[in-house]
Amino acid sequence: MKVYRAAKFALLLCAGLIGGPASGQTPASRFIPLQLILGDRWNGEQTITYPSGRFVEGVRDGAASIWVGPRQWLHPKTGRTLTVYARGRDGRNAAEQVFAVRDDQAAIGRVADSRFGITACDQEAKYPLGKWKQGETRTFENVCWYGDRVQPKVTTIAIQEIDYTCYGLEHCLRIEWTLRDKGKNGRPIDHRIYDFAPNQGMVHEVRAP
Repeated sequence: MKVYRAAKFALLLCAGLIGGPASGQTPASRFIPLQLILGDRWNGEQTITYPSGRFVEGVRDGAASIWVGPRQWLHPKTGRTLTVYARGRDGRNAAEQVFAVRDDQAAIGRVADSRFGITACDQEAKYPLGKWKQGETRTFENVCWYGDRVQPKVTTIAIQEIDYTCYGLEHCLRIEWTLRDKGKNGRPIDHRIYDFAPNQGMVHEVRAP
């Protein structure tokens, strides 16, 4: 039975890495589950599921964020009830955030943030989910509220490394994330590189040059 389960898991993992790599090769695409972002174990099924618990990111530097959920949350601006995770951290860049999966399930993003005067956001794309390709770039639109003021936003997610080894951990993911106010093409509000590893969640974050 144990041998059967191990073989089944190996087959599911290979299915998650489409075209999946011959020796030394990067797969053409990959299914990114919510478990990779949170740092939970994944059974290889290619669907967005919501693991339950408390998940501590495996960052190598700085304070680790802690995810807790899922739970139901009433959006103060849209009136919709969402399935969300609370995410918080202490330290120099302390934050209390609430995250929800976008309606299209292509990413998860903030719906609330204790910083920057944000009251709420809707449909932000912060970290990718679902099927993505090596080198792929997608642009998403969302809105944030600052009190009663509504500000449209544009985020871009680019896959820099779809499946590679980082910090001695296999099957890592590296993304580049950019945030701008819609209609403003100057310097981004925020521009970062994130690395994720299976069972670890985020392992590294750096501001992009």
